[in-house]
Amino acid sequence: MILLPTLTQAQQDAILLDNFILQTAEAIHHLAAVMTRCNSDFWALPDGRLEAVLNANPNRTSAVFSVNSSLAAAINPLLDILAIPTFPARAPGLPGRDVEVTSEGFYRVIPLPPPSDSIPIPVPGTAGAP
Repeated sequence: MILLPTLTQAQQDAILLDNFILQTAEAIHHLAAVMTRCNSDFWALPDGRLEAVLNANPNRTSAVFSVNSSLAAAINPLLDILAIPTFPARAPGLPGRDVEVTSEGFYRVIPLPPPSDSIPIPVPGTAGAP
């Protein structure tokens, strides 16, 4: 028979607090992961579609950017302080693409730069191939 030590009320309460902290950290991490995925999916849209969505209601777009930035600024430091290795996600604090606001208040998506020169892969049977 194994005898387990009896925990004091303070020790039991400390374990309970640790569990509450872990549950809260898990929820915050989930929010950061969802924000990251949504940010990535949204900003992967083609430029024209992005501009159409951003400009459908520029005031709403500005509010969404502000809320996302505020959420990231609030939750990322908490996750950093907790430093739980199984919770690596951090919420994006900035849009996933460069945008500018015109003097009329509309959004313009800055086009992505062209892909960098890639290393040519020789195709067998063509000139220069081994």
